[in-house]
Amino acid sequence: MDGFDIRYARGEDAAPVRDLWALCFPGEAAFAAYFFARLYRPERALLAVGPDGPAAMLHIMPFEMTWLAQTVPVGYVYGVGTHPAFRRRGLAAALLDQALFEMHLRGCVFAALIPQEAWLFDFYRPFGFAAVFRRPTVGYAPPDGVRTARAADIGALNRRYEAHLARRPHLLRAPGHWERILEECALAGGRVLMDDADGYAVYADGSDTPVECFGAGAAETGPARPFGCLRVVQAGRALAMAAQAGRRAPDAALQDACAPWNNGTLTAADGGRMDPSDLAAWLFDGAAPYMQLMHN
Repeated sequence: MDGFDIRYARGEDAAPVRDLWALCFPGEAAFAAYFFARLYRPERALLAVGPDGPAAMLHIMPFEMTWLAQTVPVGYVYGVGTHPAFRRRGLAAALLDQALFEMHLRGCVFAALIPQEAWLFDFYRPFGFAAVFRRPTVGYAPPDGVRTARAADIGALNRRYEAHLARRPHLLRAPGHWERILEECALAGGRVLMDDADGYAVYADGSDTPVECFGAGAAETGPARPFGCLRVVQAGRALAMAAQAGRRAPDAALQDACAPWNNGTLTAADGGRMDPSDLAAWLFDGAAPYMQLMHN
């Protein structure tokens, strides 16, 4: 890490960060233009900056999640990338460590992310992320009255989303998030359909398979597979909430090298140990938490 400064982006970093995005995520020019016009905020972008400018980046996007009948802040980690010339130097690891501290300062109970490639699940696990979010293959056979959803339907879409996920932990969607879902589907050649009953389906591109659908016309057509990861940022708060819900804490000592403020929040009578990814898996065991359409 010698020669690199970890800091938030500044106004003058906008163009270099765009250039870095193009190198890290080639072939996504249309989405990159959309991201920097609609989603990018300097105060959300952590950078590893060297003598020649930004060499690695990570974006922390604020969300909320329902869990155990409460709403908790979540930091969504997005757009992690390193300049090809500076990979394998620990820059992404340093950004993740700093991001956890920043999310802790912001009061986030959890952090979440969606690995872009299957091998990245193993990359993120040592940082305490557990693959608690799963995604089945789904199909949508709409009943009568199906139509294309528009901006005026955002309220109805969110009511249906909340109704179908009422008993599961899930990421909340503000109206602005739904606006961006519609925009991103249009950008990628997808669409959002609604029916006259209680359902809807989101097609992220021109395929016939939706990435999300609920209602009478929705059905799982394939097994669920790992999709997204969650990390406990504030173990004390999470364990206190679990205790209030009647869950007995595991008999293990929590060891958290990346977030040392969590150490000591669990103790063990028999010398057992637990790492942060184990804790995340324990907290959400059997809960089927849900996360989707996170600009992925």
